[in-house]
Amino acid sequence: MNVTEAITARKSVRAYLDTPVPADVLEKIVEAGRWAPNAGPIQLSVVRNVELRKKINDVTLDAMAHSGIEFLQQRAVLPGYQPLYDAPVLILISGPVTIPISAVNAAVSAENMLLQATGAGLGSCFLLSPTLAFDGADGSDLLQKAGIPDGYRVQCAVIVGYAAPESKFTTGERTMKGAVSYID
Repeated sequence: MNVTEAITARKSVRAYLDTPVPADVLEKIVEAGRWAPNAGPIQLSVVRNVELRKKINDVTLDAMAHSGIEFLQQRAVLPGYQPLYDAPVLILISGPVTIPISAVNAAVSAENMLLQATGAGLGSCFLLSPTLAFDGADGSDLLQKAGIPDGYRVQCAVIVGYAAPESKFTTGERTMKGAVSYID
């Protein structure tokens, strides 16, 4: 699959099989994230540990429910909703709090990983909601367990795995977004 095919084939997968991602495939996905353009350091924390993923999922769900943000609260109360969608791999992308564009660096890294996962035939999804798990009462403990360096903040996350059949949380067809202006 070439890069154009990966870009147009990529979609947000919200249902995963309970099948491990082979280590060599996961390494290529992580390396794609490390090769992203940047203007400062990032930290990629690859969480395969079932108990830690469950804890991050549960804390995220609780934070969504109590966020005061209507959309997040509505999602959190849907029967069966899980913010990490039972994906076998969670990649947390963090950056120094002292660098104002850490979120941009993290997002570019995430996109590289999403495209690499698509090219490898895997499902993936870009997530912001797990960042909520690291800001609450359990935040410092979770930061340490996830290998996030001191002075870094989780900016976004990517989940990866083999796509399961569509679920009730799948949003449907992809659409192209964003306007374009050509100035000659």
